[in-house]
Amino acid sequence: MDHSVPAATRATRACPGGPLRPRAWRCALLAGALVAALSSGCSKKEERLGAPPPPPPAAKPAACAGGGGTISDAASAPFFPRTTGGFCLDPNGGEKTFGESAPLPLDSICDMFDGECEIYKGFGVRRVVEARYVSGEGGSATVDVHLSKFGSTEGAYGMFTKRTVGDGDPADEATPRTIEGGGAAAMGVGNAYLWRGQYLAEITYNDEALAEAALKSSSEKVLPGLVKEMGAKLPGEPSLPPAAEALPRDNMIPLGIRYETKDVLGVDGAGPGAFGYYKEVDKRYRVVAIVRDDVDQAKDVLSTLAKLPGAAREKGIGDGAVRLMNKDGEGSATEWVFARAAKTVYGIGDEARVLRNGMTADEHAKLTLTKEEKTARLKKLVSAPAR
Repeated sequence: MDHSVPAATRATRACPGGPLRPRAWRCALLAGALVAALSSGCSKKEERLGAPPPPPPAAKPAACAGGGGTISDAASAPFFPRTTGGFCLDPNGGEKTFGESAPLPLDSICDMFDGECEIYKGFGVRRVVEARYVSGEGGSATVDVHLSKFGSTEGAYGMFTKRTVGDGDPADEATPRTIEGGGAAAMGVGNAYLWRGQYLAEITYNDEALAEAALKSSSEKVLPGLVKEMGAKLPGEPSLPPAAEALPRDNMIPLGIRYETKDVLGVDGAGPGAFGYYKEVDKRYRVVAIVRDDVDQAKDVLSTLAKLPGAAREKGIGDGAVRLMNKDGEGSATEWVFARAAKTVYGIGDEARVLRNGMTADEHAKLTLTKEEKTARLKKLVSAPAR
């Protein structure tokens, strides 16, 4: 356990739902309980001031008899079905809207997303709507929806991949699985993610009365249907950003794409691009695609990579190629080979998630492609017709 991390933060991380997740009642209560236990020595006055808020009131039976509530925000109302899977929009209303043409400032999403507003801003979020569905049978079950609009398709898709893959490994069994909806959608334990165009919907099933297994089962009956409905209603094309679309699909791990809106591999001037995660038997590797507006810009990317310490030009691959070693923090160095085909730069590199410092050469070889294997796959990529 990382004891340098505050206890409340550790409790929040322990809740399921991927690398990042909007605040859910059960996570908040877990963190709150842990903080309370660690703060038992506080004065009576402090205890009274720090008392947790009461849980949301349970829905009454037949809460959806009137067809459910409505969304008062005209810009987003068409995207929310009034009823879904035995739930309906809260008849008491109460949705909140933040950002452009909204009553609440965008900075207020910091409270809603557990202080992660800077991550959203980094991907270009412009507007967020928070809405709630309640059970038509009554009880404590609710479904919370956070619908974010970003300044670009790339920003919205980038945030989607941050939620589903983040800094983790999509081959991990805890990674959300693909479901149908919009341009891309995923289902975790009690939560789901939906992307289309400039929109990202993060949907959470809450019920304090259920253990995790029962919560998972109940959410599976409701969330996929809501994702599919909202995915059909959201505007924008469902096609992936060009760099993500350029990635090869053979041997790609499900949901194995991470989109970076800033410089890939942290290289200044490399620009945005998409990483794909791949597995062939026991060997793991990544492919990166960087698509520019024209050939000259793609040449500049390759030139930038060639200037990195230890980089070397390679011959006989596409319209120019570069080999380099990349090291991120304290992790093992990874080998990458890049090549250009017209206005696209491709790279194939080692999967850092399966490497560790101190591995023997044989251990390393069992999990990675050789330089020759990378080169062969790269030649195939750069000679293939553009999709």
